[in-house]
Amino acid sequence: MAILKQFGILFGLGSVGIVMFTITSIPLIEQQLAKLSPEALGKVPPLGILMLLQGLQYSILLAISILIGIGCAYRVGLHSHLIDHWVFHTTKSPSFAVEMKWSLGVGAATTIIVLLLDRLMQPALPEALQAANNTERSWLNLLTAMSYGGITEEILMRWGLMSLLIWIAWKVLKQGITLPSQGIYQGAIVLAALVFGLLHLPATAAIVPLTPLVIIRAILLNGIAGIAFGWLFWQYSLEAAMLAHVSFHAFSFAFSFSLARFV
Repeated sequence: MAILKQFGILFGLGSVGIVMFTITSIPLIEQQLAKLSPEALGKVPPLGILMLLQGLQYSILLAISILIGIGCAYRVGLHSHLIDHWVFHTTKSPSFAVEMKWSLGVGAATTIIVLLLDRLMQPALPEALQAANNTERSWLNLLTAMSYGGITEEILMRWGLMSLLIWIAWKVLKQGITLPSQGIYQGAIVLAALVFGLLHLPATAAIVPLTPLVIIRAILLNGIAGIAFGWLFWQYSLEAAMLAHVSFHAFSFAFSFSLARFV
């Protein structure tokens, strides 16, 4: 029963992001379909079916990640406030206010670092990627980034992948009944962040060819953010990582909006 409650809470949260991502990806799918020849287009399922299949694919990945996290996270000292409260009925953490400050602070600092690095690399990037980066974002895109990126991706990458990496290293190194060493946590944080960066390459490849600079940029910028969110998950909770990731997208949108209007 406890497993079902944990699964339900996290799957419900993650599904919101999947629905938002599916909706906002419709124009991109339509553009890709428009490039196909009539013969090739005739072999492709209708747009509605394609979107359902995409949503189903992401939902399966989400479910697998949640189950992995349920099996690994608490065993290696990681946790979620929502699960603590709604499943295990533990009291609210006394450091919750401090945790929120750290999450917002890390989110703001990560935003500044990533935007500065991105600005420095812009002149050397292909024109198509520069244009895509400078495109004004809508509120719908922001909500999608906050829900899918801030919540769904954290369940996939931190709750699922990072917890699994820590658990595997802990078992392989046979550290006994104690919690994993700091080195294991740190290694898993970096490795999960690297995977996080690599998973952003397909979206970039849809815009421009993957040159070494483009690949380095994707891994570096997303990797920095992934390390920051992973550290918060380790030190505080899954929700701390989520809040930092959500605030990262909110701050990025605010900075980009300000630059477009006043610079």
